[in-house]
Amino acid sequence: MSRTPILHRAILVPALAALASAAMYVGACGHGHDHDDTSAGPELADVIFEGGATDEALVALLAADPKDEPSQGTVFDAPEDGAAVPGDAAPALTFHVAGAARWTAPGAAPALGFAGARPGVPGAPAAGASPWAELGALLGPVRAARAHGMPINGRAYFLVFSTAEREGLLRVFTMKLSYTPDAAAWDKLRAAGGPITVSVLNAVFENNRIVQGGGPFAGEPVTFSVAP
Repeated sequence: MSRTPILHRAILVPALAALASAAMYVGACGHGHDHDDTSAGPELADVIFEGGATDEALVALLAADPKDEPSQGTVFDAPEDGAAVPGDAAPALTFHVAGAARWTAPGAAPALGFAGARPGVPGAPAAGASPWAELGALLGPVRAARAHGMPINGRAYFLVFSTAEREGLLRVFTMKLSYTPDAAAWDKLRAAGGPITVSVLNAVFENNRIVQGGGPFAGEPVTFSVAP
């Protein structure tokens, strides 16, 4: 095999990547964004993001009117409504979608892949791909979205913990069907000093946007207290 194509690729790909990265940096600076900015804004600065959920998807969720479709709402498995949860350790809150069938965003799998990707390596170009394909994999959708996380595809859940004195005491946006508070979150819930109600709003997303007919759907809330 001639060494010329290999040498050409070794020089061309890093050079193009450097030029493209410089252009992206200049463009980002021109729009006045810095590394710490998020599209959600300060009103959602306290939200905990888990399971790959993104702030852009949460903004879309909160901008839409909830749909009255009980089969697509969530039902809590734990804790039970009215339960007294021991305060020594944070419990795992688990829930499921009421309907038997699980709905995922249409076309979600192709949206996560890269044309010609190598099996088992999402976003990687196929063996023997051109330098342009390699550059596309390097600077494609994943890198463009890195500032706020990879766009989500599938169902995501917005949990809101509230008390009689404070609505939105703790807020969590996740793609998981469970949530276990960390030490800081559990301390906040333990200090609430009264019954805590947690509700869940969910929707089905494709590239951070709610799919047609994909919600949001309100679930059945549950109320629990934390034992001393």
